[in-house]
Amino acid sequence: MKPNGQTRTAAGIERLLEERIRRGAYAEGQRIPTVRQMAERLRVNKNTVARAYQALARRGYLDLSRGRGAFVRARKPATGALDSRWLTRLDQLLVDAKQQDLSRETVLREITQGVDRLYGSPGLKIVFIECNAPDIEEMGGQVSAAVGHQLEGVLLSDFLKQPQDYARRCDLIVTTFYHLSEVGKALGAERKDKVIGVHAMPSHDALLKIARLHVQAIGLVCDRPGTVDNLTHIIHTYHPTATIMPALVNDKQRLKKALNRADAIIVTRSCHALVSALKPKAPIIMVVFTIDQQSIDFLRTQIEQREMTHAH
Repeated sequence: MKPNGQTRTAAGIERLLEERIRRGAYAEGQRIPTVRQMAERLRVNKNTVARAYQALARRGYLDLSRGRGAFVRARKPATGALDSRWLTRLDQLLVDAKQQDLSRETVLREITQGVDRLYGSPGLKIVFIECNAPDIEEMGGQVSAAVGHQLEGVLLSDFLKQPQDYARRCDLIVTTFYHLSEVGKALGAERKDKVIGVHAMPSHDALLKIARLHVQAIGLVCDRPGTVDNLTHIIHTYHPTATIMPALVNDKQRLKKALNRADAIIVTRSCHALVSALKPKAPIIMVVFTIDQQSIDFLRTQIEQREMTHAH
């Protein structure tokens, strides 16, 4: 398997492995490569591969056995074998939606609502709101795996277009502290009880790389002013005498200046591809945010409480 753009995401890896299973490249009962092995082959984070494996297990393609690995199993949905003609029609429908410039979130929302009408609601409806797709995939996947409940990823910009619609159909709205005020304000006081904030912080690996820097000029590239402020504070804590040159990724003039003068460049995941494409001479440190355990524990408790209420 040669890595490509699509296999850099959990969804892309999921599609790739599903296709291989369907074609018989991985036979029924066969043990497929471990998460670590697959991550090394595709040169992606192990968490990304793990989310793809978990998604395939939920859909009936894999059996995951702790300590033994992942095994292909015969997929037998309750309604019988999955008809490839049905999948073809679904693909055509999705292509048509994309040609009409419908957003991913709109398509998922309409499909989910249609499925709920026909099959009944599966339980709590929980969304995870972030300002960019990479963070939705990374942190949303972390939270979903940690609490054992699939969260629907929603871009902040899409949420702000119709906040009351999300408030009406969702049991919980989860977002990071960085966006908590903005989300709460959009919903109004009467809906704030549905909103839960979680604390996102740079991963240990990213903080370690920042702490080990021995440079005087540090470029910082982010997509939001709030993230710039947060990371600037962290960098100053580790390197109080360093000169920090912050730039928003869409401010081309400041971005160019920072990249030309910096001895090292710190970028958020959402900006990494663009900055890398500019081929700066200084080394790049990508910051990936993770949700802390205290926030996970609190969210898990809130979900359990609402599930008990929902059941009654």
